[in-house]
Amino acid sequence: MQNPFPITQARGRPLPSDSDWRGAFLSCIEAFPTPTDKSRALYFYTQDQYADLDGAASLIRKDPFLSVEVVRSSNSAVYGSRGADSLEDAVNAIGLERLGRIALRIWLKNVIPQSLATYFLSGSSFVNRSLASGAAMRYLYQGETEQAETAYAIGLLHSIGKIVVNEAVKQSKMKDLCFEEKTLRRLAEAERAEFGMTHAEVGSYALKSWGFSESVYAPIGVQFSKNKGEDSDDWAQSLAVSRFVADRVIDSIRGNPDPMRSEAASRYRGIRLGDVFESTLAVVEAEMIEELN
Repeated sequence: MQNPFPITQARGRPLPSDSDWRGAFLSCIEAFPTPTDKSRALYFYTQDQYADLDGAASLIRKDPFLSVEVVRSSNSAVYGSRGADSLEDAVNAIGLERLGRIALRIWLKNVIPQSLATYFLSGSSFVNRSLASGAAMRYLYQGETEQAETAYAIGLLHSIGKIVVNEAVKQSKMKDLCFEEKTLRRLAEAERAEFGMTHAEVGSYALKSWGFSESVYAPIGVQFSKNKGEDSDDWAQSLAVSRFVADRVIDSIRGNPDPMRSEAASRYRGIRLGDVFESTLAVVEAEMIEELN
């Protein structure tokens, strides 16, 4: 089988004989998706140019859990809906674009383990940071409908490779392996030294294997690459800004009273980062409240 990870092994250091990381990552990728296939299928359906609300409703009806989540989301301020008594009413109130975001959010939440010990992360912390990145990315592309939905997916799924890496480490003989690096850049360097690749590259290949479009998986894979390529460079820069805003949002939720004090007036794509922060914080707080209900 051709190696799907076109990365040379770091520093020429051989991997431990009992830990073929590339094979382990591939095995974990092939073991996914989980029982949440229907939410993933709904997301893909909403991205099709011929998708309509009746077809979306038919897909949702096949999964009672998905049906409940969609009706529940129709009452959520996060999706700007007024509420509905039936699935049909909920689908019509939410619309295809928001249904796609709901489906993607449900899929992500259901593939996240309770803990990502390899990265010292709880599942809830991972989800909140992912939601924040997705919301920030979408805000940066507001007014550009198709771009905004792609941006949301890139932001939401930018760290999905950590789930694969965490599972592979857990199943290996090096299950105590952990990364303590404080910045993403240093984390990527440590991963490359250990595995010969980063969680971003693993995540990109995983998303490609699971059927996501190149417009989503390509920018995710080059997050820490020096040569990003013309098509992915803008997305990668936007993702870096969104990760920064997401970190400030998490700081705020944890009690930091003014995490954007020195950066709020800065602009990216003509948008004040303070505005991106406020919008993203509102989305994440609303999602957290929804989880409590």
